[in-house]
Amino acid sequence: MVAATPASGQTNHGRQVWGSIQLVAPLNDDWFVSVDILPRISSANAVTAPITIIPPVISYRANESLVVSAGYLYAWIDGERLPRGFNEDRFFQQFAYRLGALGKLGIRGQTRIEQRRRSLGQDWNLRVAQSLILARPLTSRDNGPVGVVSTELYWNLNRTDWGARRGYDDLWTFAGVRVPAGEAAVFELGYLNQRLARTPAGMRNMNHALVLGVSIGLRPKVRAPRVAPTIGPGVGPRNPTGEPER
Repeated sequence: MVAATPASGQTNHGRQVWGSIQLVAPLNDDWFVSVDILPRISSANAVTAPITIIPPVISYRANESLVVSAGYLYAWIDGERLPRGFNEDRFFQQFAYRLGALGKLGIRGQTRIEQRRRSLGQDWNLRVAQSLILARPLTSRDNGPVGVVSTELYWNLNRTDWGARRGYDDLWTFAGVRVPAGEAAVFELGYLNQRLARTPAGMRNMNHALVLGVSIGLRPKVRAPRVAPTIGPGVGPRNPTGEPER
């Protein structure tokens, strides 16, 4: 990992490794609870500090084309450039839905509404995250690897006393592969590009992250919702059975 401090108007490129461990517990055929642990390792100049998130998320499969999720997360945020005791509370509501298919290429969307507050201030921030996800089986096997490409736009609807500004916040672009391991687990490997809003001084910040994840279903005989895959914090269950997104 290389640290650098660019001048105003240049782009600061940070390097990271994002881990993801997810447990999915079905309550019945349509209701699921999931928990995520997301550690990050960052270069000194990366804008996003190391963070571990443990969100309880509950998801309801309305039908095969719509999954509704909601949850709360508490984020412990740590970094040399940040105050001690820095943390974030976040509530969210999420809708993952099928948009269509082109042959074996599945097209899905995901809309998440977030209410955030950080310990540096008192204001609550309302943010919307909109995703477009493309997924395609890479082999002819029913339970084979699936290639995934996605983009996720974050947009703040208000400004806060702790630094959130109205308008564009983040753009996440992800490309990777999900590989089933038996009936209960799915591994994920990919690259994430995180492009953040300009700083008040005009600096561009961009993070490049290697993503390593695993999702484990605690009751593999119960098929979890086919939720649009994303590595962002506070998301609903992925598809732990590895079934191709249609």
